[in-house]
This record gives sequence, C-alpha cells and structure tokens, in this order.
Amino acid sequence: MSLLSVVLVALALSADCFAVSIGIACTHTDVKPRIMWRVAGTFGLFQAGMAVIGYYAGLSIADVISSFDHWVAFGLLAVIGGRMVYESVQGEDDQKLVRLDLTRGLGLLGVAIATSIDALAVGLTFSLSETNIGLAALLVGAVSLAVSYLGFKLGNRISHLASRWVGIAGGLILCLIGLKILAEHTLGWDILL
Repeated sequence: MSLLSVVLVALALSADCFAVSIGIACTHTDVKPRIMWRVAGTFGLFQAGMAVIGYYAGLSIADVISSFDHWVAFGLLAVIGGRMVYESVQGEDDQKLVRLDLTRGLGLLGVAIATSIDALAVGLTFSLSETNIGLAALLVGAVSLAVSYLGFKLGNRISHLASRWVGIAGGLILCLIGLKILAEHTLGWDILL
C-alpha cells in the first residue's frame, strides 16, 4: 500500500475520534490542554495498537472478529452516548451536567476501544497488502492524535453556546457514530460521518 493510501486510511480511521472528541469537549466545559492531549494520545495509541494487533492476527481471526466487532462498538457508544444525553436532560445546572468523565478511566477506555475497532480490520488489510506495519501504525496513531486534538479545539468553541443542549448533542453524536458503525457492518452502507 502506498504512503498516500496509508495517510488516507489514517484520516478515515480518525473520523470517529474527531467526532467523539467534539462530543466530549461539548459536554466538558473548558477542557484543559493536558486533558485534550491525554485523550487524543489515548485515541492515537489505541488506533495504532489495534492496527498492529489486526496486522499480526492475520486472516484466521478475521472471520471471528468481524461477526461481532460492530456490535461491541455500537454497544459501547450507545451506552456512553445515551448516558450523556440522560445526564444532560436531568441536569439542573451546568455544574451537574456531566457525571460520566470520558477523559479518563473506564469512560476513556470505552470510547478509545469503540473508536478503534475499525483499525483492527484495517490492520488485517495492511497484512494482506504487505504494508510496513511500523510506518502505517505510526501514521495512523499520529493522524488520530492530531485530528482528535482538533476535534477538542472545535468542541471547546461550540460548548460555550449552551451547555445543556450541547451535552445532548454530544451524547447523540456518540450514539450516531455507533449506529453508523452498525449500519456499515450489518447493512453494508457506506456512511460518511
């Protein structure tokens, strides 16, 4: 696979990270740069790591994983997004809106796994096309990190509009990404998001 192709794949993989970063920034007012870097770095690490795992897993595991990976991603994003919407609707003031912290711990782990499952399948294609996995994983991770950070910057700007409505929108974005993953894998739809 050419270097340009790997960069384009990395950009496609980072789209979910971008949307999730916007959603997180919208529900956490004034996200500090160190938190942005921590989350963006985690997303980049998981994207690169899943690509490497997929590369070395080979085709023998591909059939097993592909039968349920989209359900795992959908489930994680639907639960996290649904909870964000619920908490935004139930919140009485801006300080109580966000109880689920997606910038660390299990919340961050859940969204990092959910947004990087596609990278596992891409890693399998890297092995078929005899792509240099070291360079490919580095590019996938770096692009995901950069795009996630940009998503946070954009989300921070948006979040100042109306935190309750933005919290609902952020949760709905996560749910929609989960539905997108599910539709692409079960119905074969190619949805740009």
